[in-house]
Amino acid sequence: MSLFGALFSGVSGLQSQSSAMGAIADNVTNVNTVGYKATRVNFKTLITTQVSVTQYSPGGVQSAPRQSVDLQGLLQATTSSTDIAISGQGFFITNAAAQPTSTDLYTFTRAGSFKVDQEGFLQNVGGSYMQGWPLTFFNGVPTAAQVRVGNDVFMKAYTNGDGDQVVINDNVIDNQNLRPLNLETIGGTASPTTRLSFGANLRAEAATGDQNRVNALTFDSLGNPHNLTYTFTKSGQNTWRTSLEQPPQSAVVTQKTQNGEVHFAAGRIDVNGEFTGTLTGTFNFSANGVPVNITLSNAADNPALSGGNVNNQNRTLSQILDQLASTINTYLSDASVFGTPPSPPGNWARRIPGENGITFDQASENNTFTFDASIRDGATTPKQLVFQNRPDDPTTLAPQGYTIPALNSTYGWYRLIDPVTGLPGLNQSSVKFAGNGTPSEFFGRTGNTAPSPQHTVELQWANGALNQVAGNTRSPAIQVFIGNYNTPDGLTQLSGDFQLNYLQQNGAKFGNFAGVSIGTDGIVTALFDNGVTRPVFMIPVATFTNPNGLQSLSGNTWIATDFSGNPTLREAGDAGAGEVNSAALESSTVELGEEFTRMITTQRAYSSAAKVITTSDQMIEELLSIKR
Repeated sequence: MSLFGALFSGVSGLQSQSSAMGAIADNVTNVNTVGYKATRVNFKTLITTQVSVTQYSPGGVQSAPRQSVDLQGLLQATTSSTDIAISGQGFFITNAAAQPTSTDLYTFTRAGSFKVDQEGFLQNVGGSYMQGWPLTFFNGVPTAAQVRVGNDVFMKAYTNGDGDQVVINDNVIDNQNLRPLNLETIGGTASPTTRLSFGANLRAEAATGDQNRVNALTFDSLGNPHNLTYTFTKSGQNTWRTSLEQPPQSAVVTQKTQNGEVHFAAGRIDVNGEFTGTLTGTFNFSANGVPVNITLSNAADNPALSGGNVNNQNRTLSQILDQLASTINTYLSDASVFGTPPSPPGNWARRIPGENGITFDQASENNTFTFDASIRDGATTPKQLVFQNRPDDPTTLAPQGYTIPALNSTYGWYRLIDPVTGLPGLNQSSVKFAGNGTPSEFFGRTGNTAPSPQHTVELQWANGALNQVAGNTRSPAIQVFIGNYNTPDGLTQLSGDFQLNYLQQNGAKFGNFAGVSIGTDGIVTALFDNGVTRPVFMIPVATFTNPNGLQSLSGNTWIATDFSGNPTLREAGDAGAGEVNSAALESSTVELGEEFTRMITTQRAYSSAAKVITTSDQMIEELLSIKR
């Protein structure tokens, strides 16, 4: 029994060493395979239970291949931004289908050699497609997983083929909560201006009523450039106030204090392009709760009407707008209707010099003017009014609407245009300066009562762009910084000339997609040729309790097993998950010197096992010769 046992023990040695040589062969041939994990073959004894103390019963050996999936490979730099590697624990989630169905198998890989295929999807060299979490601007959905990038907040969500928004459960691996990254669908983008900061020196020697202007280039959500003009008017010793000249194509501009009170508000009507038709309809608004109706027609002027009548006959567009502004101002100054007007009398509506439009400004605190105009334009239901040419008929006007917010008499100032000087009337201050020339007060508050001097500017657009108002995550209000309290980092009032020291703003015109960058947190940021960057995708990292228990598949991928445990999806760098490195690949963990050394020892062990077999065979042959 021992002799035949020795023979079979040698056979088991041949089998085990053959298995070891096969693993070495795989390792050597995959020495340049991205993300490959070397296999080591260990050996374990096969013991035959001994039934005699005087005789030995041989057993043998078994091979135990073991893939070191949790072993980190060396990261090597590349020149492609879509080559990615994980530094630390975890795996990319992939699928053999670019757009998986519910029956397609999700796999895990460390091979991050992703390139764009013919349809725009990211596919690695093994043929697997990247899967992850799309990012959109956070819209307040309480169940959405939020991702903060700089000053912006995004959420893991996407819009499906039916136009419905799907909020992602980032703990689930299926085709509803994981999506492929397609670079062809990113398209172009425009970025609205959301931050504006500037510093300037206002002349300490300026007389009351003197003005300085700062012109800032801003962008709306469509990428249209606009000029937003700040006017600083000295209203008293060390005291200035701001007003805004709103850009064309805007309906309403509202300046709010650091605490959200309306400090200044104005509106305007623009007629875009050349208008050759007849401007007719009823211009309805209210002031102090009193309805005002001004008729625009070809009839003669009729002051007896509520608000009056504007005669369009034989008048140019400029003359019509001038007459409309004059009629509004005349009516609102009627003491019998609205009480005693402020002194000096002011204009609430005025012609925009050199432009086809009218601006509307808030009246005095005694005659607060809320603009709510409408024009019937042949319809039976009144519509709020912003004059624009209709594309189907350039001779007619398409009405759109807006309302100028009412000002709070405590914090707001009321813009009144002096008909003699053409300057706004001087009311409440916006900025006060201390004796050292630094701001001591913004909008009636000092640093002790208002920790942040930053204020906001809201713009309602009449050109189809998203309104820049508080609460709009896609096109928020503009945050404006003009200095800190008691610090010369923005506005100052010192002796000398007016001087603009700096002006900075974000936002950009339309830009085409130019590429992507990938951060260590796995966020894929789209780059555009206008300088705008926008997060569009997040690469998750799947971790396992026992990654060495994964089952290997062709294409350098693995699938989960009972031995590995279920995957846990994490954001890169979170809770033990590795970080994502862009323009890098993880090298194979094969060490050639070690493999060749193992090859030598394996070859010797194989030869030795073979010698056991030949020697046992010779001994059996000797045993058989006894009978002869």
